[in-house]
Amino acid sequence: MTAYQRLPSASFSPVPGPDGDTRGAEVRTTASYDLAWVDHRGMATWDRRSLPDTPEVEAAVSSFARSAMLRGPRGPVAVEDLIPGDQVMVRGGGMARIDWIGSRSYSSTAERPMFYRVAARAFGASGPDVDILLGASAHVLIDSKKCVDLVGGTLAFAPISAFEDGHNVAAIVPPGEVTVYGIACRGQEAMLAAGLAIESYHPARATVRSLNRTVLADLAKLFPQTTGGAGFGAPRIPYLTPAEAVGLALAGV
Repeated sequence: MTAYQRLPSASFSPVPGPDGDTRGAEVRTTASYDLAWVDHRGMATWDRRSLPDTPEVEAAVSSFARSAMLRGPRGPVAVEDLIPGDQVMVRGGGMARIDWIGSRSYSSTAERPMFYRVAARAFGASGPDVDILLGASAHVLIDSKKCVDLVGGTLAFAPISAFEDGHNVAAIVPPGEVTVYGIACRGQEAMLAAGLAIESYHPARATVRSLNRTVLADLAKLFPQTTGGAGFGAPRIPYLTPAEAVGLALAGV
């Protein structure tokens, strides 16, 4: 197992330190993000925040396109209809509580993000049941013996972009206004979207790259539910690098 795939052993809290001092940071382009989270009273809370337009922040809200269907206790629910505190089905048949939902909208005149249309049964028995549209930062759960030599086990999360082939997984930029969404739970979960297991956002994705105090401060503002020092828990499932995921895709996982 390489250092890239080694997971943090403790709960991750995106708090940069006791002073949170980011003075001297360069002026950065910002974007508007709609956030909703479970606060310290257990209540759903909403806010719109202007945050730096960085890859780390964008990755947190770029897993699902509008109308993506997740499975709730009473059946499928569109991502835009979910609120913090709702339960969604996860791989294995259990339920996980949503602690945070973030989204960003792009006007028809703005540079719009990439999406990936995943065809029904693109991943065989793993799904999805029907065609779905995922955001560029979505990570799909891979369950294959071919993962053992890479991460030490059969399960790993891989970026959906690695499986783009123009047919089963196709990259598209939809016309008109679009909205992207991200969902976070208390810990790392494999949520079912049309039957396909997609990772709930976990900051371990960012820790496999370099994190500095500025990025940590950005994440702290992005996830208000961590203000009291609460973290996301240690991730349970490792990540494949893009190159490893491409290799598995070519090998036909």
